[in-house]
Amino acid sequence: MGDFILFSQNEMDNIKREMAKLKEKVVLKLFTDFRTQEDGTKQRKCMACEGAYELLKTLEKLSNGKFTIDELSTEENEEEAKKYNITRIPAILFVDENGREIIRYSAHPTGAEFVPFLNSIQYFSGVRPYYADQILTHLKKISKSNMKIFITPTCPYCPATVPVLTLFAIVSKGKISAEVIDVDLNPDIAMKYQVQGVPMTVINETEIIHGMFSPQDLLDKLTKGDRDFGGMYA
Repeated sequence: MGDFILFSQNEMDNIKREMAKLKEKVVLKLFTDFRTQEDGTKQRKCMACEGAYELLKTLEKLSNGKFTIDELSTEENEEEAKKYNITRIPAILFVDENGREIIRYSAHPTGAEFVPFLNSIQYFSGVRPYYADQILTHLKKISKSNMKIFITPTCPYCPATVPVLTLFAIVSKGKISAEVIDVDLNPDIAMKYQVQGVPMTVINETEIIHGMFSPQDLLDKLTKGDRDFGGMYA
């Protein structure tokens, strides 16, 4: 039971209920720096990696077989790390059946980051909120796009914003890719993008959205204003 000190019994019951909502089985890749010891155990030097591993393992145990984690090491699985261009850890990858990366979490999803991470797993399993259809109908008007959202574990506005971004990536099947970046873990990237406050979203390295946004706002940005208004607010 040692793994479960992350959550109270009540929280675990809630997580179990949320994991039961998964439609299809989900497998996520977790890149850490583990080295396999002589006794077969894995030792990780990076503390955030250890935390991310414990968190994902707990989700796995509470998922009734619907969620599994594939842990890979930048030390021992160099080919795989190179294939996915892993330059920092922990990195949690949502990868489709063709091996294409859809979402990357350069984060350890704790605190306020946890619930949106859980939402992303649900969406990845096939759960669809009401506005998913609107994204699908506009896909032909959206160019291939990359989105980065900068967050922190204490940000009050990030939990409502991150799932919007990740849903767009999932529904578009990789036409839009999303990276969730924890500025506390990646201060150098935050400095490069001059992040003053979170959430901050960068689209295709050029457009910036400060603060929260709705699915409608993001659809406007990605279609450059050329969208059908029918049904979006229904």
